[in-house]
Amino acid sequence: MSKVVVIIPTYNEKENIGRMIDILVKDIFPKIKNNQMEILVVDDKSPDGTADIVKEKMKIYPNVTLSLGDKQGLGAAYQRGMKHAMEEMNADAVIEFDADFQHDPKHIVDLVNKFNEGYDYVIGSRFVEGGSIPKNWSFYRKFLTKYGGLFSRTVLFFPHINKVRDVSTGLKLTRTKGILDKIDFSKISKGFYYKTQMLYQIVNLEDSKIIEVPLEFQLREAGETKMPFSTVLGTFVAIIVIRLKDPKTLRFMKFGTVGFIGYALNALGLEGFYRLGLVPALAAALGAEIAIVSNFTLNNIWTFGGKNKITGFKKIIWKFGQFNLTSLGAILIQALVVGILSKFFGDQYRQIYLIIAVGFFVIPYNYSMYNIFIWKTWKIPFLRKLQRKD
Repeated sequence: MSKVVVIIPTYNEKENIGRMIDILVKDIFPKIKNNQMEILVVDDKSPDGTADIVKEKMKIYPNVTLSLGDKQGLGAAYQRGMKHAMEEMNADAVIEFDADFQHDPKHIVDLVNKFNEGYDYVIGSRFVEGGSIPKNWSFYRKFLTKYGGLFSRTVLFFPHINKVRDVSTGLKLTRTKGILDKIDFSKISKGFYYKTQMLYQIVNLEDSKIIEVPLEFQLREAGETKMPFSTVLGTFVAIIVIRLKDPKTLRFMKFGTVGFIGYALNALGLEGFYRLGLVPALAAALGAEIAIVSNFTLNNIWTFGGKNKITGFKKIIWKFGQFNLTSLGAILIQALVVGILSKFFGDQYRQIYLIIAVGFFVIPYNYSMYNIFIWKTWKIPFLRKLQRKD
């Protein structure tokens, strides 16, 4: 029987926590038959006596636990709770849950059911069918929730922006073994931003099974919100930083830098060969070949360096041959685009044609070929046989 621990962070929640514990233990947990359900209240030494109420409930319910700590932020509270649940309670899964009734306790049943079906990360989502936000929210908050979420999804997951529909929800279930125990908590904020940082790490774990279930988000019934709107700007900044620090993003930025150097050599080659009397298409092709030598060398040393770096004279020669072969596609694309545009609009705009060819066609093609066939950082199932051959 799997143990699921519901983690509830609190600070000045005396008006809510007692009733929430009663509802969970008496009404919700009995509906969950195949799991051992427990509650862990993580209180930041609330001055209003929240912890005292929890201690009274612990005398009645053996499956309620209290963890006390200093107030350092919502992220710090959840980290403390998750570590306690894993190390002291041997939890098989943890649920992030609020004490303020903005999350209807009934949704815990939905989360656990999906966990029992084999999912590793179950997200209570306001933006899937059946989910909702309060109708009487202000226009500002509705706009911020909808379009701020779209911004977050675009930055974090483009082009797969629907990989997760609700990136800022506070209701989630996470499997501990193989998921939560792989989280690098040194990269998790102590504040509200922790949600997005954890989400990004888990979504990018290999083979993690993720699903969203509908969440009907409610208004807080009592007490004060723990999330002031001053966190909004900080959240946006944190999202951009997450993306920029991602190894895949850094690799693409390096690729772009190398590509710019190649473009400069390419442009010089195009201009030089054109002034020697060659037609624009041929001049562009020869300029591209000069760039190929530069691109292969710099990408191997810098962009795909480390464990993916190609070493050994024979292998370098072999891979350079493959690199040239895959680059033929780029040369043909570039020659075709520059040639066609020159024919229709004149040779005088050849440098603009080169930018169009490289920006819209050559870059996506090259980056895909490099990752799939040369340095093999992308594992494509139906191309595995070709990728194994060197």
